[in-house]
Order: sequence, then structure tokens, then C-alpha cells
Amino acid sequence: MKIWLLSFKPWEARRSALAWVIALVSAALMALTGVGNELEQRLQNVRADLLERPASGEIVIVEIDGKSLQALDSWPWPRSYYADAVDKLSAAGAAQIAFDVDFSSESSREHDERFASAIANSAANVILPTFRQVRSPVQRAYVENRPIEMLRQHAFIASVNIHPDGNGQLSRYSFGTRTGGIARPSVASMLAERSGTIERTFAIDQSIDPASIPRLSFSDLLAARSPPAGLTGKKVLIGATAIELGDRYSLRRFGVTPGVVIQALAAETLIQNADIPHLGGFLPLGIAFSSMWLLVQFAHVSRRKRGVAVGAAGTGVALFGSVLVLEYYLVATFAGVPALFFLLSFAGLHKFSSTIGELETSQMSNEASGLPNEVALQEFIARHGPGNIVAARMADFTDLLVLTDRAARRDLFGNLSARLGFLAEDEQIFHLDANTVGWLVKKDYQDDIPGHFETAMALFQAPFMAGTQRVKIGATFGISNRSVDQAKVAAQQARVQDRKWCWDDAQAASAIGLKQILLVDLEEAIRNNQLHVVYQPKWNLHTDRLQGFEALIRWEHPVYGGIGPDVFIPVIEKSGRIDSLTLFVIRRTLSDLAQWDRQRPGLGCAVNISARLLGDSAFVQQAIALVEQSEVANQQITFEVTETAALDDPELSTVALGKIRDTGIKISIDDYGTGQSTMSYLQRLPVDEIKIDQSFVKTVTTNRGNRVMVESTIEMAHALGLTVVAEGIEDAECMRLLHTLRCDIAQGWHISKPVSAEIIASRWIADGDEQARLMA
Repeated sequence: MKIWLLSFKPWEARRSALAWVIALVSAALMALTGVGNELEQRLQNVRADLLERPASGEIVIVEIDGKSLQALDSWPWPRSYYADAVDKLSAAGAAQIAFDVDFSSESSREHDERFASAIANSAANVILPTFRQVRSPVQRAYVENRPIEMLRQHAFIASVNIHPDGNGQLSRYSFGTRTGGIARPSVASMLAERSGTIERTFAIDQSIDPASIPRLSFSDLLAARSPPAGLTGKKVLIGATAIELGDRYSLRRFGVTPGVVIQALAAETLIQNADIPHLGGFLPLGIAFSSMWLLVQFAHVSRRKRGVAVGAAGTGVALFGSVLVLEYYLVATFAGVPALFFLLSFAGLHKFSSTIGELETSQMSNEASGLPNEVALQEFIARHGPGNIVAARMADFTDLLVLTDRAARRDLFGNLSARLGFLAEDEQIFHLDANTVGWLVKKDYQDDIPGHFETAMALFQAPFMAGTQRVKIGATFGISNRSVDQAKVAAQQARVQDRKWCWDDAQAASAIGLKQILLVDLEEAIRNNQLHVVYQPKWNLHTDRLQGFEALIRWEHPVYGGIGPDVFIPVIEKSGRIDSLTLFVIRRTLSDLAQWDRQRPGLGCAVNISARLLGDSAFVQQAIALVEQSEVANQQITFEVTETAALDDPELSTVALGKIRDTGIKISIDDYGTGQSTMSYLQRLPVDEIKIDQSFVKTVTTNRGNRVMVESTIEMAHALGLTVVAEGIEDAECMRLLHTLRCDIAQGWHISKPVSAEIIASRWIADGDEQARLMA
């Protein structure tokens, strides 16, 4: 939160004294509270880049990677695989074999005994993991998850607990953990053969390049006919690096990193004696204070006003050079941000001795969080001029009230502000309502609002710290260039429309006023055929021919004209009529498809199914009956269900979708990539295809991250026998790239906008020159 200083009388002596006091006290508080840790971490990253060095080579990672998951049986693996791995590593002369794999539950007796026998007969010491976890969400007591007793008899037990900081990042690692009075050394300390006080932590040396740690694929290890070379005397760490298995954490320098690599980096830190002492922030702050005191005296005697600013800059450079040298020789390190803050703030206060504003009054801040409130935002806008205002509406905020107390929520909002700050003008986040924060979009992002929100959504992925508790927060975002209120309305519209973010526009504002009118007009709309079905063609990228269509509903209101489905579908859902509307769409689709099938047999058509209908057994039976009684084959019909809907209640979804799929009707997962699922999780559902959300497809040619996501999704889906549909294709370049990536089906405005059944019949069914029409 920005600090507004009191206005001072223009007395030179008093201004000078206040400059010293304010700068020193602020820097001391920063050193005490840890404010400025984000900048400290950035400086540490700079130093780590300059001091980067390779790993020792003593530790080898055996990766449970994507290649291994495809080569071996479906996950989880039988424990005979791990037994074979121990046998091979022992035969290869490994000194230690450590696992970062959960063995706390029993598998088959045969496989458990096989694994236990391999551990007992291993020439290498075998280390199995244990981890501490909270007994329940409402209790602070911890329990220990240990390997089953059969496996523990001839193995060493070590802790694999990892503790992210308030920003969801990892920077420190412990020598061990204590649970119920039992002390467990950490895997890293055992691999490094270094002892330390249990629960004491050390900084992971992020100047060690993780890419230099030797690695071996688990499947290659098992496939080797003879013991792998180069493992004699090595310490082997086995764990997951496959994306679909999760177990990933954020390192400040390397970003999202597999847990097993973090364990290896921690062990390397100890092996290389890089767990150097941290001198804190007060020693460099004292040096900075003393240097500036001498410089001020010199400047006062010589009357050099510029000497203070130049001296502050020189002192800052000297401090950075000093910590660089100390870290290079593995002597010590210290926090330089409080000292740098003191130098900058004192130099600024000394140069600008006039008043710099009044202290922010109580009515300018939110009492619950301590952040500036909406009044402060309005004043901020008045000072900075108009711009794009963002409102972020947090989901399930009532749950947070139950799980956290006042102090924890204050801490939560502080962490939230620190994480989102770099998106905002002057890095300033405002607490608008109980569950809403806001900011003015930073000028750097004004020309890339979608990119701004992609970053904002990414920042909400990692858990936030609320006191000692980690909490996961979802959010929808609204943006307006008119007012704070309109930004709030847009955020609410995003939630209602199940979108991540919304602009404040005329349609959204109009939709709110239309809600009650639409509820009244709905019955008449259905009776008078104001609701009609349009179809968007889907193109087969392998055969380069028409594959089928997606049926979409439209409402042509006699007074308000065309009303978008994102407006009226939620209204219909709330009115309890979404079942009858969906059956109406299915009937119309089956009727149109039957006519087209006489000229072009085999074309398919997809119909969207609302999330609310999966639990309605009567609807499921009616929908199946309509398809079975129609003139087209069941296999020509696909029911599309959003990823979020399928995963809200997986058990219920599996039963409902299984019943549908047993009749031959295909199941498609729509908007894939926007939820929290993994491909391996979706594998449990009875699904025929996935439909990659258009937010990834539209930028696949320009956004490297989205291209990687699309390419990996296609590869994994094909490995599971699923068809892949890409929606949102708007140009030929995108379509060519998707063809190169072996995507199956394409859909989007480049192929055709949604059109009426009559246009489909005349231009796509009767007229067979599809290639000419596509090129046009």
C-alpha cells in the first residue's frame, strides 16, 4: 500500500530530520516485515544468473515422464515396476536410491512383496518418502503419511514436504520435519549426507542449473537389458516430471518446476556447501546509513547538493557488488532491498524536501484489508486521468469467511495485492467491496487487454497464503473505461456467463435490464418460433471434407432484436426451462439432419447439453429416446458438455454420460483447457472427443505458450484414442498450423459462421464444391 506522508512546515532542519527518520524507520520495518521480498527475489535471480554453475553430477534423476507413462501401463503403476528399477539401479552400483512417490497405501499383495524384497536385497540404501499433512481442514494437528509397513522394514524414511511462501513460490527447504514428536530428515539432507536441526530451513541455491542434473527416463531404465553405465556411486532420485501427474511448484528463477527436480536442487545445495548463512537486512542497512551520514556531512561542508544522490547510487552499487562476491565464494548473503530502499527514499526525501502529500486518511482505506478503498481509487483516477478500470470479483468468498479469521484475511489481501501489483498503474491495488478488488490497467498493458487478463488469471492459479493457511481463490474480471461501477457490473456478467472476463459494453448493460422482461417473454418466444436453430460447419482436416455441424440456438425478439445466447441461456436455466429448450434443439437438429442425410449420408451434428441437465435422469432418457426414434444413426449425434460441467460432479457425470454413450451417441468435452482438469483425469469419463477452447486456438500462431498447450493436448488425446476438435479458427494460417499439428476437426468463422438450415441445405449439402467455398 502506498504511504502518503504528512505535510511538513518548510523548516529545513525539521525536514532533514524527518527525512532521516522516515527513510530509516521505513527501511527497518521493511527488514522486519519482509515487505519488498518480491524485489529481493528479483535481485537474487539476477545474481543467480550471473553466478550460474552446473550441478555436481552426484545426483541422477530417474524421471517418471510423459514418455514413461505412454510406454508403460496406465497410472498408477504396479509396484513390481519400482522393484525392477531398484534391482537395476542396485546392479548398476548406485549408492543411494530415493523415491519421491507415494507408497502410503497398499496395492496388490504380490506386487508389495516383490517391491519389499527388492528393497531388502538392494546393495544400495533405499529411501522411501513420508510427508506431513493437516489432519482435517478445521484442525491444526498434523499426521504423517508413511510407506506401508512391509516396505518400511528395510528402507530409510525421509520427509519430502515442500513449503511455498506467501506468493506460492518456493525458495527455502528444510533439513527435516517433526510430526507427533517423530523427527524425519528430509530426502535432500539424506542424499547429501548432511545433518541439520529438524525444521531448520536453508535457501535453495538457484544459481545451480537444474538442466545440468543428469536424468534418465524410467521407461528407458526398465527397458535396458544391462545395468545402465555411469551410475556407480551415484545417488538416484526417482520422481514425476510428467505434466499430467501434477506435483509441480514455482521456483522464483525457473518458474513451475517438478517436485523431484526441487528435491534434487535442495540436495545439490547441501552437496556444494551452498547453504550459506543469511546475514539479514540490518547489517547492509547499517552500512548504508553510515555511508549516507558521511556523505551528507561532506555534502553539507562542500555544498554539493548532487553528492547525496550520486553517493546513494554508488553505495547501492557497492552493496550489490559485495553480496555478489560473498555469494560467489559461498561465504554468506544478505537482504539488500531494505538498504536500497533507505538509499532511494532518503535521496528522494533529501532532494524533494517540500511536502509530498498528506497521510492517507482512514476513509481512504478498507478496514478489513488495509488496502486503499473505492474512494481512494476514484481519487487515484482523478489524479492519473481516465483509463481502463478492472474489477476482480473473487468466487466462493463466503467460504473464505468460514475458513479464515480477520487477521488471516488481512494477510491474504496483502499477498493478493503484492502478486497483482505489477499489472496495475503505480502497482496500486484497491479493495472495492468485500469480495472485489480493482486497479487501473498499467499503461504497458493498455494495447493488450486480453494478454493482461491472461496474466491476471495465471496469477490466481497458485494458492495464496492467509496467515498460515494456503487458500485457492477463483475470480472473474470486468473492465470498463467509464466507471468503477460499470467494471463491477462487467465482472458480475463474466460470472453469470461463465467467462473469465468481460468488457463493460452496451449488450451486457442491456442484458441486466432485460432479465425480467425475458423471463416473461420466454413462453411466447417458444410458442411463436422466435427461438431457432443455426448450424456451424465442422471440417475434417485429414480428409479435407465436410465432417458435420454444431447446432446453436438463437432468439430473435420482436422488440429487442437478436439476443445473444450468453444473455438468454442463463435466464432460461434459472427459469427451469433449459430441459425443454434443449429437447427442442435436439428435435430440430434430428429433423434437419435426416433431410440432409438423404443427400449426404454420414454427416454428424453436435448439440450442447447444459451442466444442470446431467443430473436430470428424466431429461437423459427423453434425449436418448428422441435420437433412437429418429431416422439418423445414433453415432451421427454428439452431445457436447463443457469441461467444467463434466468435472463439477465426476461421479454423476460418469453415470449420465456412460448411459448416453452406451446407446452409440458420442460425447464431446467442450471448452477443454479452461478448467482445472488433466488429460489423465478426463480419461476416466466416457468421452469420444475433446474440443479445445477458442481462447487457445485463436492465438495458436502468435502465442508460443498456447501453441505448446494445443500441440501437447492433441498428442495426449490421440494417445488416449480421442478425437480433437479446434474451435475459433479465423484465418487460413491457423488452419494450416492445426493441420500440421494433426488436429482432427476444425471449426470457426474461417470455415463458416453459424447459418440457417436452409443455407446449409443449399450451399453445403446440395452444392458439393466445398473446397471452392472454403477458399472463398
